[in-house]
Amino acid sequence: MNLPATPTGFNALSPQQQQEHRAKIGVRAQAILGQFWQHADTPDAVKAIELEGWMDVLENCSHSEIRAAWRDYQTDPKNRTASGRLAKPDAGAIRAVILRKRPKPKVVPNQSAEPEEPRVSAERAEAIMREIGFTPRRFGGDR
Repeated sequence: MNLPATPTGFNALSPQQQQEHRAKIGVRAQAILGQFWQHADTPDAVKAIELEGWMDVLENCSHSEIRAAWRDYQTDPKNRTASGRLAKPDAGAIRAVILRKRPKPKVVPNQSAEPEEPRVSAERAEAIMREIGFTPRRFGGDR
């Protein structure tokens, strides 16, 4: 498998940094969702679970990526109703914008640790078999 040698992105952060990163995503998600109508009687636990979902989906994204994706989401006419109102996004919609904007990964050819030995030619293979006294049976030909 062709994986990076060192952790990158979210996995490169310390546990405390990961927690802080997720918390900031939660605040940003709360700010985004606060722009849309919500039931006044929605329990806090339900709101917390919704924010947790946003943090889970976006934790591998940088804050600048999330900000840029939110800007792009707001300015994209496809995200508006017929009357021009912005449709409420979910975390997956923001993540999709981010992934579309990221550069595509380049495939790196797998390089084996040991160089391959050159293949034996057919003539050399026959010579080796004669040296050890092996004679293959050939159908319809000489024996």
